[in-house]
Amino acid sequence: MKVKGKLIAIEGIDGAGKTIVARYVYGFLTNHGYRCSLFKEPSNSFYGKAIKKAMKKAIKNPSALINPKIELMLFLKDREVNVKKRILPALKKGLIVIMDRYYYSNIAYQSVRGLSADLIRKLNEKIAPKPDLVILLDLSAEKAMERIISRGECSIYEETEFLERVRRRFLEIADERTVIINAERELDVVKKEAAQIALLFAKKVFGDVIKQKNKVMLGCYGGKRL
Repeated sequence: MKVKGKLIAIEGIDGAGKTIVARYVYGFLTNHGYRCSLFKEPSNSFYGKAIKKAMKKAIKNPSALINPKIELMLFLKDREVNVKKRILPALKKGLIVIMDRYYYSNIAYQSVRGLSADLIRKLNEKIAPKPDLVILLDLSAEKAMERIISRGECSIYEETEFLERVRRRFLEIADERTVIINAERELDVVKKEAAQIALLFAKKVFGDVIKQKNKVMLGCYGGKRL
């Protein structure tokens, strides 16, 4: 299905700063005149809430961590709802959709838990549009854990060894759509670099919106600057 919009996915392991970067990129592109939507996964659908509930339960009791196959199916169901209700409608309107985590996370996390990376990709790409740009925030598991602990947060994937394996998997599945950013640096630096990458992408696809608007305004007022 052809759509007018484009999809940018912000990816990386827990503690990489995805939410901060995604929100900044959204605001940055919006301020440059682009129409954008920002979505986060898991969503607040029935399935997304089930995922979040299961994760909270597993934090208190690690033995309660759900089977990776069941976890994947919940993510697929949640994504299917998100695609139909939010992502596709926004893309059809010609918006730039910015995803705070997308199905590359499923591939990385669930494949490290024992599932086939190729199968996870195929199942996701049957129900969800491929991203046009993936910004991968890459950092060591040690640095990620420092951030998670400093924020007073807990993760069911808080073992450094596990996170490092997921990090390596993210790097393995990086493709021609992926731009890798060194996320070891201060998040203020990382988010600005991600925003510039997104802006260059947006200009390449849609042109410089601000310049286009200025030309229209100059035309309306006989070429005189106000």
